[in-house]
Amino acid sequence: MRSRLLDSQYYFFLKPGDWTPNEENKCEKDLSSLIANWVGGDKPITILDLSGMPSERLDLLLDSMLDILFESAIWSKNLNVGMKKNPLLLVMEEAHRYLSTENSGLSKSMVRRIAKEGRKFGVGSMLISQRPSEIDETILSQCGTLFSLRISNATDRARVKSAMSDSLSGIVDSLPILRTGEAIVTGEAAKLPMRFKFRIPKEGQFPNSHDPKVTESWSKDKTDHNFLDLVTSWRLQDTKKH
Repeated sequence: MRSRLLDSQYYFFLKPGDWTPNEENKCEKDLSSLIANWVGGDKPITILDLSGMPSERLDLLLDSMLDILFESAIWSKNLNVGMKKNPLLLVMEEAHRYLSTENSGLSKSMVRRIAKEGRKFGVGSMLISQRPSEIDETILSQCGTLFSLRISNATDRARVKSAMSDSLSGIVDSLPILRTGEAIVTGEAAKLPMRFKFRIPKEGQFPNSHDPKVTESWSKDKTDHNFLDLVTSWRLQDTKKH
């Protein structure tokens, strides 16, 4: 129990900062402040980075966040601050981590509800995954528009094909030959199925997600490694600290 209480990965639940009740059971900030931090700022995009969260904690945290946003959309349906007049799009990266067919967690049930009912309350969802075959079929069937990049795996292509209408399923055969940045879009966002190319980011605009250059690294002379910084960051649960 002590190790769990000291684990910073549980801080979002055990020590939520200004939202922690004091001895009089009062909080410095209320739920309205939390929602404002997420969707009420002057910036059109809010990024909540949960990439370092293990799957066991991720499910609980993501479900709580989606539940708060969806309930706020329901209860503000007829208000000026509601998502009905200020539509919200939830973009969920690495969706196969928590929306797979084998997963039965809370976040999957919440996403399924948003996919079915979210439109009438002004809440939309966008799923991004490299493994569409692992996405729950019920959730995938609710996607009105599909952006399909290069897919070589036959199982993944079959799942994308099943999500398209029968008249468009033949277009899936061209997915393995798409170039980097090319995609095929079908559905409500396109009057006709089309093949197009995204603008490739310029140098310095890429996210910090490059694959290591294995051959270059292995061809260099081997040097001694000091793993002190690694262990320190591990214990501090912060990759920016040394």
